[in-house]
Amino acid sequence: MTENQKNCIEQALRFLDLREHNRAELKIKLKNKGYDEKVCEDTLNFLTEEGSLNEERYIRAFVRSNNKRHPEGKIIISQRLAQKGADRNTVREVLDDIYTEEYITELTRAAAEKLRKKGKATDSQTLKALLYKIGLSDKYL
Repeated sequence: MTENQKNCIEQALRFLDLREHNRAELKIKLKNKGYDEKVCEDTLNFLTEEGSLNEERYIRAFVRSNNKRHPEGKIIISQRLAQKGADRNTVREVLDDIYTEEYITELTRAAAEKLRKKGKATDSQTLKALLYKIGLSDKYL
């Protein structure tokens, strides 16, 4: 392993110490630090094999963090993850696992409560429209 490869791995681990990343965004960050394509790919492969880089773990952390701040439905979250370059198949599998009827019900109730507290949902029609905008449905209330 070259010194450049070791430095790239160390940099990647520093990024991963801050928060979970997906493969695509970590690659962009490493390239922005000046590492070439091959070194980046070798680093990402190494980190995936040894478990530091994990797409499923990233998706779960993203959903948990995002929905804690501002609850959103499965389709909206899926779009956000696609924008970040997350693996589509893994996104689909993980979101299918997370977004159970029970979870959607909890999420919808939490979103409705936040909207009411902020004074945005003054009536049922407004609440329904606001829930729809974030990918949720009032049928889960």
